[in-house]
Amino acid sequence: MKRTLAKIKKLNPELKPPTGSVVFGVTSDGKQLYRLVQKRSRAVPLIDPKTGEQRFRKNQMTGEPMYGLNKPELYEHERIFYLESEGNGNINIVDYQAPTAEELAKTARRQRVEDMRERLAEALVDADVDPRDLVASLQQGTAPVQKMKPSPAVTANVTTEPVSFPLMYAPGRWRLSNGTVMQGKKTDAEEAESAISDDERAEVAEVREMAAMTPEQ
Repeated sequence: MKRTLAKIKKLNPELKPPTGSVVFGVTSDGKQLYRLVQKRSRAVPLIDPKTGEQRFRKNQMTGEPMYGLNKPELYEHERIFYLESEGNGNINIVDYQAPTAEELAKTARRQRVEDMRERLAEALVDADVDPRDLVASLQQGTAPVQKMKPSPAVTANVTTEPVSFPLMYAPGRWRLSNGTVMQGKKTDAEEAESAISDDERAEVAEVREMAAMTPEQ
């Protein structure tokens, strides 16, 4: 039965708004909005101009008030809506509620997150940085390792310049010769660097040399 129903072609008639409707912008997802203003009647209290209070129907025998009197009042009923097809030939008129400031802020944030995700992915690809290396570097407070394939034509002529410590790897962040990272002014970093002993520097240099000689798995 379900397969038979699935083969039936859906009926999607033209989305024609009611007579008197005017175009009224679009929704955030691109649906056409319409505005319709109709004259309607409603009951409002009948006010006594002398007392300023509602008039009441009184008991003819006792003169006691029984129920309040009303009068008809014409007003304009405004409706903002969009149209949706049910697929069976019927068209629904769906009332539109403008999003609140909080909903707009959430939508804008979601869009910013999507844009940021794309830009971050492009930046990682352009820099040839593995996302796992980036996460590890953020946890350790070090710069991510860039995995670039060396060019055979220039590899033989590459020279390594000595690194001067303290090394600034981000605004206000410094790396010392013993691998320690700190945040603060340059003078504080220089003072911390000068307090490192020669033996400690030698041990760190030896560890780095051994790591450089160890082949990657």
